[in-house]
Amino acid sequence: MKRQWIQIIGLFLILGSSCWSVWFAGSIFFEYSEASRIEDNIGVRTSNPNYWPISGWRSSVPEEQGVSSQKLNEMEDYIENQNLRNYIDSILIVRNGYLVYEWYPSIGYNENIRHHIFSCTKVFTSALIGIAIEEGYIGGVDDYVLDYFPNRTINNLDARKEAMTIRHLLTMTSGLEWNDNPNFYQMEVSSNWAQYVLDRPMEFQPGTVWNYNTGCSHLLSVILNEVTPYGTRAYAIEKIFNPLNITNYIWNNDAQGIPIGGTQLFITPRDMAKFGYLYLKNGYWNGTQLIPSNWVVESRTAVVSFEFEQGHGSGYGYQWWTYNLANGYAARGSNQQHIYVIPDLNLVVVSTGNTEYPFINLLVDYILPSAGFSPINLMLVISLIVFLSTLGAYFGYKYYKSHTKKKSIQESREQDSTDTGK
Repeated sequence: MKRQWIQIIGLFLILGSSCWSVWFAGSIFFEYSEASRIEDNIGVRTSNPNYWPISGWRSSVPEEQGVSSQKLNEMEDYIENQNLRNYIDSILIVRNGYLVYEWYPSIGYNENIRHHIFSCTKVFTSALIGIAIEEGYIGGVDDYVLDYFPNRTINNLDARKEAMTIRHLLTMTSGLEWNDNPNFYQMEVSSNWAQYVLDRPMEFQPGTVWNYNTGCSHLLSVILNEVTPYGTRAYAIEKIFNPLNITNYIWNNDAQGIPIGGTQLFITPRDMAKFGYLYLKNGYWNGTQLIPSNWVVESRTAVVSFEFEQGHGSGYGYQWWTYNLANGYAARGSNQQHIYVIPDLNLVVVSTGNTEYPFINLLVDYILPSAGFSPINLMLVISLIVFLSTLGAYFGYKYYKSHTKKKSIQESREQDSTDTGK
């Protein structure tokens, strides 16, 4: 029995030393890696500026907010060398509540010019849904969609369509047969956009398959238009635009005069950054909880998991795309319109563009490292942890097997000795 306890203790010592090695190696690696600057920037996660950007953003030297100007200069050199300048209309970086970087590379854009943000519009609609639920205009995300469209004759009606909920619209899992490229344009020329979406046949059981559908986002706006006192536009002005002092905007309507829920909002990049900052602050703004904090958390949590953007993207929440990058999430629109929210770095990044190009490379290779985060470093540490854990488990197993074998041989000899003595 004593020998067994010695073996068990020895095994735990080996595994314990492996775990200690993992911790030590990981901490040493982070201490001397670029990623360590995340912790070196005092108050990065909790910094609260003494103002709200209602009348406008206050600027700061990047280094005062823990951002490397050198890294951002390298990004500009890369953009010039790759001939990307004419594709990019703006890049803005807000750190700790201060505008630390703002660039309008292409001709014709500046801080006062509105930009079509395409599908970034969807997160504004999502926010309004969360507010409407909080205020009781909508029962909840599990309400059936068709309950909000009574007295309508709907084509292709079946049990699956009747089971479609607001949650399914938010998460692009409605089950409707839809290909966003042709179907959006067919909806756009139809006489009644909501009717066009509702009449689509069902292809899947709701909640089972993710399928990008701007029609779903528009149905959310139509529901808001029905249940809020003065419609979607007035609700957006009261609950979001006025509090954030967003005045320079255009939000186009459908054929019925309802703001398009999934696209065609035009605002400035600085106002895009305000909205991202509102989410970074968990829906809180200048003394008021504009968006319920639980809604912010639910929105940025992946309901559907899949990879995109070179494996850096991880899934989809309530109209927000989730990332493996510093707990980040983003609104994404065609031609590289983005509102990135990076909570672990207290960072908001905005981009607007006029064609498709890999903005994710700029984010991963330059912008996040400028703020002290490198996914490459993180991957190396994870690899090191896995390697050392495997190594420790292997030697622990070998130790255990060796002593088990010795014990078995010893017991066999003792048994032989006993048999001989009989």
